[in-house]
Amino acid sequence: MAAGEPAWFPGLAEALVRRFWTTETRIDSRTYRTAAWLGEPDDGSAKRVPGQASMSVESLPPSLGDRFAAGGFAEDVPAMAQAVAAALTRLGGAGPGDSVSQLVRSVHRVRAPGAGYDFSHSEPGIPFSVLLSNPAGERHADLRLAESLLHEAMHLQLTLIEREASMVGVLPGTGYSPWQGRERPVQGLLHGLYVFTAIDQWLRLVGADTSPDREGSLYVERRLAEIGAEVREVANLATSPALTALGRDLVEYLLAEFGCRAAPSL
Repeated sequence: MAAGEPAWFPGLAEALVRRFWTTETRIDSRTYRTAAWLGEPDDGSAKRVPGQASMSVESLPPSLGDRFAAGGFAEDVPAMAQAVAAALTRLGGAGPGDSVSQLVRSVHRVRAPGAGYDFSHSEPGIPFSVLLSNPAGERHADLRLAESLLHEAMHLQLTLIEREASMVGVLPGTGYSPWQGRERPVQGLLHGLYVFTAIDQWLRLVGADTSPDREGSLYVERRLAEIGAEVREVANLATSPALTALGRDLVEYLLAEFGCRAAPSL
């Protein structure tokens, strides 16, 4: 973990995914769908994301539909596939696009809390699937969807890393989460810090683009300021006794990307 190295660690996602499928026998990697992973029927709705070899947008399987589509939420799978393709373009180039393409196989559209808000979700027990709202027609739609996609992909990547090496030990520990506004276990804080470091680094790449996009620049500036302020609230995370030595090394690397030093112990 060298200073300035992207938190998505180029090439790591491919290695982690390959390693996952050497030990996982629940389903064949070539037939991964969220429904198949959950042992539920596939409704045949999958629409390949343009330009992607193995990423598809799919309807919510029954168990997730019960949780995230109350009230008969109407999904538009083809439109979401196009939106995800546009978001991936924003993540491409020298950015984390390749890592995201390795980590995300199934995308499901869900409802946002309202206009101007975004919702995203993933679960450790569903390894290559993400749920995203689509801000189509709203300001900064591509950037917002790209951020949500990267956010959940990095959660998935850190979960795969944790399969190989523990970041949190047996000692209990909590701290205040600026992202959820409440006390959270140290593992949750680590995930938040990891995810938002990757987003911050990607946004800096976007901000360095010289194309004349004043609206996009304003979005980037605002998000960088918000993320920096939130990370400063967890600057003491590296001192938590709940972290393993490797977890502490990762936290110190992530905090260093923001120029943060440890505050008093949690």
